[in-house]
Amino acid sequence: MIALHMNAGTTSSIPNFPLATVVTRKGQVTIPAPIREALGIKQGDSVTFQVENDAVKLKPAHSTLAEGYQSIPALKQPLSEREIEEIVRDDRAEAYKKKWL
Repeated sequence: MIALHMNAGTTSSIPNFPLATVVTRKGQVTIPAPIREALGIKQGDSVTFQVENDAVKLKPAHSTLAEGYQSIPALKQPLSEREIEEIVRDDRAEAYKKKWL
């Protein structure tokens, strides 16, 4: 069973009977046209699947710049040239100690 997340008023274009499709050997299925139209799914769009008990929920995966904004933490302040030189000097000193002392 597939449960669909739709806005109010979108169910009128979906037939009131089960719509069947075939699973390919690659695990792909075609979403019937009335369902794609009701959900506003077009070629190239992403969808999400969620399993709940014996049903699968299918809904469009809307991803906008606004949703992704600040979803990844900002980078730390970049190191200065002096800090980088200090790190390199310390690493070289450590490598020298390991190899020669």
